[in-house]
Amino acid sequence: MIIIFLFSAKPAVSSAESSRTIANAVLNIAENFMDPAQWQEDRDNVLDTVDHIVRKTAHFMEYAILASAIELHYWITKRKGIRFILLSILFSFLYAATDEFHQLFVPGRSGEFKDVMIDTVGAATGAFLFYFLLILIEHIKRK
Repeated sequence: MIIIFLFSAKPAVSSAESSRTIANAVLNIAENFMDPAQWQEDRDNVLDTVDHIVRKTAHFMEYAILASAIELHYWITKRKGIRFILLSILFSFLYAATDEFHQLFVPGRSGEFKDVMIDTVGAATGAFLFYFLLILIEHIKRK
């Protein structure tokens, strides 16, 4: 949660530089496997698209990890089942909403409901996948 908060506290210019650097690296890697001539004249638009995907994927992954961490806490404290999966998703949703609200006060940033939804889908994915991974590990330990 602290890491998410710190990322959200970065002003828009700084945040954009970070994601643009990652997007450029991804595009450079893609150019090694594809013919870059097909998009070379429109590289800036392709880079914008890759940057957008990088940003939204970061949202998704941050909250998948957050929900998994919450789920792990429940698992360790012997609270298992759908109720606790849903609680970790709900808690992640609430944190995503407060995080987007926080961004309203950061220079150049905005709070977006669609980002809350991306965060929540990431949280749900992370919580369910992590839960099934824990079940699988427990099943393997019993054998």
